[in-house]
Amino acid sequence: MGQKVNPNGLRFGINKQWLSRWVPTDQLQMAKWLVEDDKIRKYLSTKYKNAGIDHVEIERDQQRVNVYVYAVQSGLLIGTEASEKKLIELAINKIVGRKQLVSLKVVEVQIPELQASLMAREIADAIENRVSFRIAQKMVIKKVLKAGARGIKTHVSGRLGGVEMAREEGYTQGVMTLHTLRADIDYSMQEAHTTYGIIGVKVWINRGELFGNKLVNSVAHAANKEFSRSSKPKKGSFNRSSRSKNTKPAPKQAVSE
Repeated sequence: MGQKVNPNGLRFGINKQWLSRWVPTDQLQMAKWLVEDDKIRKYLSTKYKNAGIDHVEIERDQQRVNVYVYAVQSGLLIGTEASEKKLIELAINKIVGRKQLVSLKVVEVQIPELQASLMAREIADAIENRVSFRIAQKMVIKKVLKAGARGIKTHVSGRLGGVEMAREEGYTQGVMTLHTLRADIDYSMQEAHTTYGIIGVKVWINRGELFGNKLVNSVAHAANKEFSRSSKPKKGSFNRSSRSKNTKPAPKQAVSE
């Protein structure tokens, strides 16, 4: 039987970059750098929650640490005259050590509706604000498809609506090819903390297919494909349409012996 795997982990090294890119000298340094990367991401996601951080990429060697933050509101991370950026670099310097040279680069996310982590966080925030989990999912699905995605899949699980027995529900619209490695599938899992427990939120977004660095098979191509499929006549419709209402069957000729 086919098993469900993380779409991001399945595509790392194929059409996705690793979020941490470095080569340690030994296993002790690898463990140390893993913990430091986790601390950096937790610091940025908790302190700058309103900035809409999508993901954080970290590159480092023995002397230098480069941190790339992809966020919707990049101004909150930069500040006036880069004042906030300098504070973040000092905080990261405390985590990795004073001897490391830290460089922070903020990249603005152009289309946040095509980022799975931001859409999953939006559903989770809506559930925390007592919005119906069905309405929250449908609003996000409509927004993502309008932004140009080929398909989207959402899934929520837990004590939905505050009921005592946990259950799970979800929606799927469009094309969601999870087994196609060239498909640009973005996946994220977030948590909604409510008074009756934690609700898990998962979002898959299909942004098209990648051939090298070129994104093809976009939503316009999918729309044309659906139109050509719907324009085909249905099975048996040709015989019904070609038959005229006024025509009568020809009378049978008598056969003389």
